[in-house]
Amino acid sequence: MTQMTNRGSSLVAKKKGGAEMCVGAVLVLLPLVLLPYQPMSVLSLSIRDYLTRLLFMLAFVAGFYILSKGLRKRSLSQKLMQLAGLFDTGRRIPLEMAAELLKCNLNILVGDVRAMQRLKLVVGLYADLYRKELVYTGQEGNPPPPPPTDDVHAITLKEVHKKPATPLYAFGLVWAAYALFFPFYRPLDLAITLILALIAFFHISWTAPARVVIIKVPAAVPTPVETGNQQLDEMLRGVHTHLATLKALERSVDGKMKTSVSDLLQTTERIIEQVKKTPGKSSEMRQFFNYTLPTTINLLNNYQELRAQPVQGQNISAALTKIEGMTCTIVDAFHRQLDALFADQSLNIAVEIEVMNQMFKQSGSMKDIYADFGGNKNG
Repeated sequence: MTQMTNRGSSLVAKKKGGAEMCVGAVLVLLPLVLLPYQPMSVLSLSIRDYLTRLLFMLAFVAGFYILSKGLRKRSLSQKLMQLAGLFDTGRRIPLEMAAELLKCNLNILVGDVRAMQRLKLVVGLYADLYRKELVYTGQEGNPPPPPPTDDVHAITLKEVHKKPATPLYAFGLVWAAYALFFPFYRPLDLAITLILALIAFFHISWTAPARVVIIKVPAAVPTPVETGNQQLDEMLRGVHTHLATLKALERSVDGKMKTSVSDLLQTTERIIEQVKKTPGKSSEMRQFFNYTLPTTINLLNNYQELRAQPVQGQNISAALTKIEGMTCTIVDAFHRQLDALFADQSLNIAVEIEVMNQMFKQSGSMKDIYADFGGNKNG
């Protein structure tokens, strides 16, 4: 039996598939052992002999199917035990890192995780292609939501389903089994074998899971809106690449850092919009776009990489703590940078208010104010 428990954030697994392997092996070997004791005429078979051999053949095919299913379960449970060691310190690990540690490619890893879910070997283990992570929640429920279709930056891994080769194997197995248990020389034998093989082919085609193929899709960077300022347009092209990376980080982080990263993303978007409205300030923002923003993203990337490590020692914990503490300072710096873009507008507003106050003082009454503006007191 396989047992899965949620012990903190860890995953515990035991081997499974032994019962199916034993039953399948018996059903495969028993007909082969009993077959020599069954008489077979070269020219014909009695109805009793034919039905006996047909039963043996069906038992052989069924045993082969059960045995392969048990072997598959045993292989998946062993791989699940390997995955259990990766979830000792967290609930999320990068898919590519998990595939590398298990010495397999992404196609095999994602397909195995889907099979673990289908065979109920594990609860709460999902391959999240949206965030490129292997997620363990330890609870029943739906997998992480798919990425929004209108967000081109979200799709970096795409899952494609292709037809499996299992139906062809079943088709060939029926022919081999029939030839093993029957005198395979009459047209009737060919017709019967073809019918049985087609039944097995279509049955497996309807029930066998599709083969998983993972395609890497590069994130598309949208073309920035042309502002007419050549220097500003060149700077914004690079900024949009950083903005796409920041959006991906905002989706992948969790815990207390998620609020900070969301704040940084929203502030950066407001800064970009304000710079587009006031192109004359592009020279003042060069240091922010060329140093502050990319350095911040580099720190956040390092944070994600460190958090994904299966073993977190003193050095990793210290680095994570430093980045978490520095993030508050960075958020404040982004807010000040956005506020600085409104300095001229704030000054203009202050001047207009001062001029209006002086006008009010000189007018002396609301009647004079209306007269100054050409208005009507009763209007």
